[in-house]
Amino acid sequence: CIRDSRFTCFKRITRNHGRKRRSRWLCLLIMVAALNSCVSIPEENWIISHRTPHMTTMQVTDCAVVAPELASMMLPNLSQESSAHATLAHGLNANGFSFTTWNMKKGKADGWDADFEMLCRNSDIIILQEAYLTDNLKEVLGQQKLQWDLSAAYAYQNIEAGVLTASKIAPNLTCTLKIKEPLTRIPKSMLITRYPISGLPQGLLVANIHGINFTLGYKAFQNQCDRLESLLTMHRGPMIVSGDFNTWNQSRMSRVEAMAQRLKLGAVPFKENVKSKFFGRYVDHVYYRGLVMINKTTFNVTTSDHNPLAVMFKAAEG
Repeated sequence: CIRDSRFTCFKRITRNHGRKRRSRWLCLLIMVAALNSCVSIPEENWIISHRTPHMTTMQVTDCAVVAPELASMMLPNLSQESSAHATLAHGLNANGFSFTTWNMKKGKADGWDADFEMLCRNSDIIILQEAYLTDNLKEVLGQQKLQWDLSAAYAYQNIEAGVLTASKIAPNLTCTLKIKEPLTRIPKSMLITRYPISGLPQGLLVANIHGINFTLGYKAFQNQCDRLESLLTMHRGPMIVSGDFNTWNQSRMSRVEAMAQRLKLGAVPFKENVKSKFFGRYVDHVYYRGLVMINKTTFNVTTSDHNPLAVMFKAAEG
């Protein structure tokens, strides 16, 4: 298997427009062949969920199937789980809870686990993109006593990979959808989780996004945004939509901003100027509604090409 050949080839294609078409297609063929020899892709939308030290399950949970539950104004009955998860009935603290997003670049760099432990200690909810469910990652999640869900987009050398959402309390709804990259045919996944908030009848919906990347056009990215927006429109309560959107050109950014406007989402303005840029543009974002931002920060790390973004929120009054 040729590790990261897709990144090398993609940069060659997008940065060197003057190369001959033959060379471009040859690069693509090499990239796809290398990926296909390493990756297995499940046909259905699988979620791997971990709730207790002795309970990890794997089930098909497609957002298109559970969409009616997203429209429910009231949370489901939680009495069956309250004995196992005492904090679940209370939910997130409406007066303040912490949220972090990070593309961890597969956890390949030395020292990533120390960075991740630091983020976990300071987060009630943490979402990851490019998460590889290695024994090391599971060990850190267990040490931090976090419950988590991974949208299994594909398996790389028999290790499940995708987006992962972890939290100090269990969600009462999880679902996922995935869309294949037009060029590599490797899926990008989106994971939706919903959490109770103390004192509020509606739950907090969290959408963990990894945007379509490897495409020379715009249609696939737009289709991914369309499907996401149609799901998020159903939820009437507070919401966080975040992750690595791969908004590395103006067309992509404009589509995401249009979605945010229609959903009445505000963007967290990270002014520290250490957000990660690709092709001169920011790709990681945090959007929200029905919440009040208390503070925010950006962590400068060397273990990924993306810097983590962290926000403290509280529930909006009224």
